[in-house]
Amino acid sequence: MKNKDRLKGFFSGIIFSIIIGVFALGVTVFAAPIESKLSVMYDNIKIYVDGALFQPQDANGKDIKPFISKGITYLPVAALSKALGKDVSWDGKAKSIYIGRKPDTKAEEVTVYNVNELYDALGSNKHIKLKPGIYNISDLNQDSSKSKNIYWESVYDGNELILDEINNLTLEGLGDKPVEIVVEPRYANVLTFTNSRKISIKNIKAGHTIKKGECVGGVFNFDVSKDIDISNSILYGCGTYGIIAKDTENLKFNNSIIEECTYGAMTLYDCNDFVFANSVIRKCENFNLIEIDSSTNIVYDKCEISDNTSSDVLTVSLSNGVKFTNCKFKNNNSFDPNLFLNVDFTGTTFE
Repeated sequence: MKNKDRLKGFFSGIIFSIIIGVFALGVTVFAAPIESKLSVMYDNIKIYVDGALFQPQDANGKDIKPFISKGITYLPVAALSKALGKDVSWDGKAKSIYIGRKPDTKAEEVTVYNVNELYDALGSNKHIKLKPGIYNISDLNQDSSKSKNIYWESVYDGNELILDEINNLTLEGLGDKPVEIVVEPRYANVLTFTNSRKISIKNIKAGHTIKKGECVGGVFNFDVSKDIDISNSILYGCGTYGIIAKDTENLKFNNSIIEECTYGAMTLYDCNDFVFANSVIRKCENFNLIEIDSSTNIVYDKCEISDNTSSDVLTVSLSNGVKFTNCKFKNNNSFDPNLFLNVDFTGTTFE
């Protein structure tokens, strides 16, 4: 039998073995000096990725052929990972192959006293505790980037710090009051996270140094990210919005404040499973206070929305599962909840 049908799904059928060595990973793999021989059979196995025939090749452009041994189909890990847009790496110490994101490890705890120490500590699997003070990101040396994941991006009047593909990071302010993180450029967001996950921000006050009304950038920007937790924090203007989120899921905002932002409190596009609880949105101005577009399951529970002069308190487009439960709307620009038939206002009051 030629075992043509023994490929048991992509990952379940890939057998990670030291004997694959250079063939599988495209990098040299060292192991204990144990000799092992395989009887293999090549059967002109074809690989299709999303319906398209794919021919794996090594680093020199030579075709790599899958083979069968003892009823198991062996595939070239590096080539297939590349076809799926995933990085692949080998950890000889852990004897592990990683395709795409590596698993979270225990976060390294670091205490920092100034913005340079904060910058040096940034990265995945970190729990950074900030001593009381003001951390001005614009004071950092911006001539070069820290890494491919932490870099500067030019905006109209300065640079913006981008944290890309950061996983399992906590920023926690120490002390009785939130520790302040600020930026100077009007066009910069205070912090921008892209393609990131498991981000926790605790006891942090964030905003811009310039006077109210002159900002074009927001406070926290999340793009294609997930598992965000913001608690006991203050996001303030002149930032345009406290939260800008796109294609992001599972964000929790608890016991926190968004205040005095110049465009509105938040703009959410293509987001899912957000919960704002026991929080305050106040004294924001101008445009849409809460803007929700193409999103699902956006919940506000026991929140106070007060003293806002935004032209529209709420706009909801192409979204479902939007709820304001046990909230209080008070002293805002005119707002008629009856216009939002698909929004649940259970237990919410309007004054």
